[in-house]
Amino acid sequence: MYAVLLLFEKNDKEYLSQIISKLSNQYKSPFFTPHVTVYGLVDTSLEELDKIILDSIKGIKSFNIEKNTISFSDDFWKTLFIEFNSNENMLKINKNLTKYLSQFAKYDLKPHASLIYKEMTTREKQRLADTIEIKNSFKITGVGIQVFSERIEEWKIVREHQLD
Repeated sequence: MYAVLLLFEKNDKEYLSQIISKLSNQYKSPFFTPHVTVYGLVDTSLEELDKIILDSIKGIKSFNIEKNTISFSDDFWKTLFIEFNSNENMLKINKNLTKYLSQFAKYDLKPHASLIYKEMTTREKQRLADTIEIKNSFKITGVGIQVFSERIEEWKIVREHQLD
């Protein structure tokens, strides 16, 4: 199983990695590479998915995404996250991927970047959401393919493609 990720520009990746690392150390949770899932959990070959992604991002340039809010949920995969506003390029990539990948899996794009994956009380999540400081704008410069596992420590980005 693979997930298709939007990847942050180097400085933004480092910025978010520091936050994720701090939270993972503080709460003894797994560290992971910051990302925005643009299409999730597809069961097809890596080669096929790679071709689909290259076709889906053709002509799309790097773009900025804007923070909407910091939020949390009862869903483990959205413990605490930055919710982003959708934009034209993000929606175009998702639409292009959907054209090819909906035969394997449906994916409802709700753009966000998780900051921690951990079972936590609502009070803990609310406190973090209320106190964490996050900048407003981030640059997306690439798309990656990640091997998905229930064990976050086993996640691995196996392909990366830069946007034009």
